[in-house]
Amino acid sequence: HQQNAVSLMQVDMLQLGVLQTQMDNLSVQATLLIGFALSMWGGATLKPLLEDDSQICIWKTWYHLAFAAVFFVTIALCISCGGIIVSLVLYIKQAAQESALLVSTGAAVANTRRHLSSLNRLFVVSYASFALSAVLLIVLYVGMPARLPTPYPVLERAHMNDHTWGSELESLVTRFDGVHTITCLDPRSPASHYNRFAYGAAIAATNTLIIVCMSAWGYRLYAVIRRSYMHDELLHWFVGQQAEQKRRAERLSRAVQLQRGVTATRQADATASHESSLGARCVCAAVYDALYEVLGYTARTADVRPLFMCCVHWD
Repeated sequence: HQQNAVSLMQVDMLQLGVLQTQMDNLSVQATLLIGFALSMWGGATLKPLLEDDSQICIWKTWYHLAFAAVFFVTIALCISCGGIIVSLVLYIKQAAQESALLVSTGAAVANTRRHLSSLNRLFVVSYASFALSAVLLIVLYVGMPARLPTPYPVLERAHMNDHTWGSELESLVTRFDGVHTITCLDPRSPASHYNRFAYGAAIAATNTLIIVCMSAWGYRLYAVIRRSYMHDELLHWFVGQQAEQKRRAERLSRAVQLQRGVTATRQADATASHESSLGARCVCAAVYDALYEVLGYTARTADVRPLFMCCVHWD
């Protein structure tokens, strides 16, 4: 018995090592996603999107602003989920080793497997957010219109020599049909500048709120995981988990036995039906033979012969 317990403990430690390897891989992938997402938040990416005179700025229309809002939100969500994964993996590895040495290897393996499932779901959210932000970045750079028509009339050529109008005229372009287009904001519209400032403040507040809320949720998740690795809590949960698995195994065994009983009953009914049909055939054949011996082959027996033949061949 002691040798079996030692063998089982060794198997549990191997399983725990496999789970820790999976968590290491998950942590590395989450770290890579954080780095790629932060590169999207870098100056080289954001500067063309936020400049007033850039052809790919996000201040042109409401749908530019909508795509940009989703882009910033998905990046914040990706970074937050990745940071939570990396932080929790660092704690779970240490707590699982301590529980395996001081409490129970089986309990440590079962609890670690449970938390690994939660980390996998969190990584799916992080990866989906990163993929969506990458698609939105391509849409903002390539899919959105670079120039929009403007209703302002042609400015006098004298204004082009005036230094006060030089920076404003850089964003205005006259097409071959006489229509003027603008690359980003209208430099003479106070409302455009106000909308830009308000939208920028809203985006900054939203991203900050997402990161703060996700950090608070991550800390709450850390507290739950930390409590689950406490000795008394871990033993209590593991005993209940084993009892639940035993009940599931018993329900499955009863279901299998019930299915076997139903199958056996159907087979017995089929056998009985087949035997009754054989008995009916034998009775019909005996009656016909008796009539044939008594009456001989007459017209009467010839008339009833098809009936008995149907009985003999009845299935």
